[in-house]
Amino acid sequence: MNRITHTLLMLSALVVLLIAQASWQPAYGQSLVDENGMQQLLTARVEVNSQTRAERLRAAQLGFNEVLVRLAGHADVVSFEQVQSERRNASDYVIQYSYIREQGKTFLSATYNEERMLQLLRQVGSSVWSAQRPTVMLWLAEPSETGARGNTQLIARDSGHELLAGITEQASIRGLPVTFPLLDLTDLLAVSPSDVWGRFEGPVVAATERYAASGTAIARIQPTEQGYRAEWRLVVGGLHTTGSVAHADLHQLGVLFADALTEQVAAEYAVSFSNSEQTDVRLRLVNAGSLEKVIAAEALLESLGPVVKVAMARYHQGTVEFQLRVVGNKARVEQALELESRLQQIQDPWSRTQNDVLEYRWLH
Repeated sequence: MNRITHTLLMLSALVVLLIAQASWQPAYGQSLVDENGMQQLLTARVEVNSQTRAERLRAAQLGFNEVLVRLAGHADVVSFEQVQSERRNASDYVIQYSYIREQGKTFLSATYNEERMLQLLRQVGSSVWSAQRPTVMLWLAEPSETGARGNTQLIARDSGHELLAGITEQASIRGLPVTFPLLDLTDLLAVSPSDVWGRFEGPVVAATERYAASGTAIARIQPTEQGYRAEWRLVVGGLHTTGSVAHADLHQLGVLFADALTEQVAAEYAVSFSNSEQTDVRLRLVNAGSLEKVIAAEALLESLGPVVKVAMARYHQGTVEFQLRVVGNKARVEQALELESRLQQIQDPWSRTQNDVLEYRWLH
């Protein structure tokens, strides 16, 4: 880097620093990920019988519930007294709407105001789940169609299985990114149906590493006298948990499965701002040798669920330091950054002292 370029970069960094320090504001009002991603979380589609005002108001209230649950990560948010009161004025939260015709049905597509919805969640003491969410890969096994005792088979994503339709539809409504393995030769050599049926983490988690997924759910689906039952083990980051649901109908079983998975993941990643201690965390980022990278890094940090405020504290020769105000502690920041592919954490295996500064490398 020549002297002129270096000087310009330093001047640009100082401008960013002054702006950041002058605008020490909460990050809630800003887009949590890319604009389209956040808009998907804020938009609900509700079937309507007509385009009358009464029907539009009814659909707006249903969409209001759907979006709040998606942003909170937990279905019980709609039971709060203040939420029920605000639902009567749901149309006031809508910033745009349109009608869609599909397969002979009419739907109202409504997008809700981000700032007002998040403000309501904070007022009622609910959690807030940012739009940067882990993608969960689902490995599913069921008894073999041959009927031989003890035989199992994996459920392929292109099988047209009713369970998959229920999972996919409800996961989309709840805002949980899910995907399914290809079950090609590579997968079948790495994972057997008995691995999934037994919910053995080792081979399944290893096989998931070839995909762009943050975690995996390993589930077995079995018939019961009342219908069907799904039992699973969920592994996402540091979260290792289990669960089960049952229903007489496979499609509805998929809906319950997606709901339960979402609640488990949200419990780990959503952040509650009520009665939560806020602390300051220092984060150092290396390989940020351009103004564009510094600005992108600041926007990324502002998008993290636990982060309340961000300010750039120092810049020197491609290394930038940020001061973060977070809900919880630095472990919450580390957890949130596990989902970010643009950053790689730097850890010194030889260090015997605890470092209070989080260190990351910019990869792109």
